[in-house]
Amino acid sequence: MSGMDEDRYEYYRAMVEYWLRGRFTDAGDGADGLREAMRYSLLAGGKRVRPILCLEFARLCGLDPEDALPAACALELLHTYSLIHDDLPCMDDDDERRGRPANHKRFGETTAVLAGDCLQAEAFAAICDAPIGEAERARCCRILAAAAGAGGICGGQFLDLADEPATAESLTAIDRRKTAALMAAACAMGAAAAGAEQKTVDKAWEFGQVLGMAFQCRDDLLDGDGFCALLGPEECRTLTEKFTRRALGLLESFRDAAFLRELTEKLAGRRN
Repeated sequence: MSGMDEDRYEYYRAMVEYWLRGRFTDAGDGADGLREAMRYSLLAGGKRVRPILCLEFARLCGLDPEDALPAACALELLHTYSLIHDDLPCMDDDDERRGRPANHKRFGETTAVLAGDCLQAEAFAAICDAPIGEAERARCCRILAAAAGAGGICGGQFLDLADEPATAESLTAIDRRKTAALMAAACAMGAAAAGAEQKTVDKAWEFGQVLGMAFQCRDDLLDGDGFCALLGPEECRTLTEKFTRRALGLLESFRDAAFLRELTEKLAGRRN
């Protein structure tokens, strides 16, 4: 992410890390092994892009980012749940995540399933604890639920596991749910937490969805799968640039969006 407004990015990231590290510590109630599994995946690192997007949209819409922090971190809780479950043998069957054993390889499948379940539940509890209005908390919960359900992550995983030949249309349908929906929710939740008008929330959602597609296309290019495997590197690179340009165009609706423009460009050109 070098070259971007590193001070703001690292400020947001530090806020998120501090909040996350304070959660799910030992309580001596017999479930500390489950909490250990939750923290194992939650604190495994990552760019924290989704909560950072939420915090920045909250700021753009007039809210102190610290007041949006629980809602922003809810996104990371839910994202981590999805990664734990994606790695399970009955899903994508991956043994590693971020250079370490996947949760189910470290703690067993039963604990991994429960750790994911708990993180999803705790995501909505986090939103309920945010120091914002009741109506704003309800809007954020609805947005996150939409990104998590059949029209979002779960539906995307269902489509991804279907034994059908990949096409550009099928990959787009999967990526819009598995990747783009949660990025869209991150942006929309930031605006909703600030009490923005629905048209602003909708525009934030649209930006996040297009950014999510650019993010996924870049992932495919780096990993050599998805769109890259189907269309080839050059077409995949062109698709990444197309989504990136569209995302940058959508930012014209927001004042003081220089940080988001830089972040969008860096995500589209990242090397990992």
